[in-house]
Amino acid sequence: MKKTYLLIIGLIIFAGCEVKPVAINYGADACRFCKMTIVDKQHASQVVTVKGKAFKYDAIECMMNDLAQWAEADPELFLVTDFEHPKTLVHADTVSYLISENIPSPMGANLSAFTSIEGREKAIKENGGDALSWSDLKVKFKVE
Repeated sequence: MKKTYLLIIGLIIFAGCEVKPVAINYGADACRFCKMTIVDKQHASQVVTVKGKAFKYDAIECMMNDLAQWAEADPELFLVTDFEHPKTLVHADTVSYLISENIPSPMGANLSAFTSIEGREKAIKENGGDALSWSDLKVKFKVE
């Protein structure tokens, strides 16, 4: 009986530490950094720590600004929304970025993420702007 309880407790602890994205409840969840309600389905982002704790953001720039002063457990996942596929979180280091004044983001950095280079290039052609990589973003926002 005692072994059964220990096994159940162990499974609960293990399940609670799974490192995976957590669904964003648009219109209800608040941004960890700026505290605004997350409503923009094309710019939201998320960090998940090695312990499985998820932090949600209303914009990529909020996530980057928070990471610049990070004091939580080690981040394991960096996720951004693919601009062309709203509500779809993708790994931040696998996409390309665009800063364009003609594509506003919630906090004014005009920063969007694209899973395809073609999509980003089309957006640049239509809206202008500057292309960036994940490494470029980390330098721009002083994230180590």
